[in-house]
Amino acid sequence: MATTRFQPKDGRLLAVVLLLIVLMLVYLVGVHWWFVAPQMQFSSDMQDLRDQQAKFSQTIAQKPDIEKRLTEVKAYEQGNQAFLPDADRNAAEAALIQRLKQAMTDHVKNESRCQNNGTQSYSGGEEEVYKRVTVQARLKCDLEPLAAILQDLESSKPYLFVDQVMIYKQQTYTPPGAKAVTPPLDVRFNLSGYLRQPGGKAGQPGKTP
Repeated sequence: MATTRFQPKDGRLLAVVLLLIVLMLVYLVGVHWWFVAPQMQFSSDMQDLRDQQAKFSQTIAQKPDIEKRLTEVKAYEQGNQAFLPDADRNAAEAALIQRLKQAMTDHVKNESRCQNNGTQSYSGGEEEVYKRVTVQARLKCDLEPLAAILQDLESSKPYLFVDQVMIYKQQTYTPPGAKAVTPPLDVRFNLSGYLRQPGGKAGQPGKTP
């Protein structure tokens, strides 16, 4: 049976391989993880800092343009007539009632056929982005002047909103032989506007200026 003889050159090759393995282990354990890896992480962190510095420098360079835009936005908001100009809810409610009276004065020719039977403040409803002020109104009014009044209110500035409209037709007894007279409609609705004040809810309201 033939035997394989171990040659000296084979021992040298094995020694070289083992030496390379040992050197790699020494490098990984004693050099790479303690010196090279931290340096690589440091270089990565430095690059991130340079990128952030470049972004900050770009933002700083845009500061004059940003300030100009903010000034324009503030000027627009100050001149925006969509909001109620009043400082608080009570003043705004009084202004809404006065606006309703003015609309009735402008469009009602026969006061006996269109009258304001009362207004009152209303604080219900969900919170919105801007503070909403609402008054509830009740009118006894014919359909034609009523339509003109509501259109006037919703097409004016500051923006006003009419909702929760309920219209009832009153029934009356007409004696035989007498001329039938149609009574005015019984109308109830909410009249609202928005103050330029936060309302306590993030996001966009369903119906805002």
